[in-house]
Amino acid sequence: MYCPICLNNTLNVNSRGVVHLVVNGKKMDSGRFLFNFNDMTKDEFLQSFIAKIESFFKWYSNFENKEPIAVVELFTNDIACLDSCKIPIGHYVSVIDLLVNKETLKSLLNEHAQKYQMTIELKEDET
Repeated sequence: MYCPICLNNTLNVNSRGVVHLVVNGKKMDSGRFLFNFNDMTKDEFLQSFIAKIESFFKWYSNFENKEPIAVVELFTNDIACLDSCKIPIGHYVSVIDLLVNKETLKSLLNEHAQKYQMTIELKEDET
């Protein structure tokens, strides 16, 4: 990824941090999950993510006026530049296709939407 400071392709996701889950601009108080690739495998990371998706759908399905799910954001600010640039604290990067494959994400969303009788109408450029 490109660093916003030096503009080199030297930006990496840290080995540990927090991923935030936001759907249609809404996030739960507990809508984030920790990762630590020193202590967990990619499979364990995926299981944590699936648990958050499950939790979100359960929460969102209780809303009275549910909108179809159109925008799913997964992002982190736990990033570092290999050139030691000071990354602004408010700079977030999407982890879709970095830590969670886009096709896996779509599959999980469809599976949980069906389970909770919700509608998925993803905007292609937003996911």
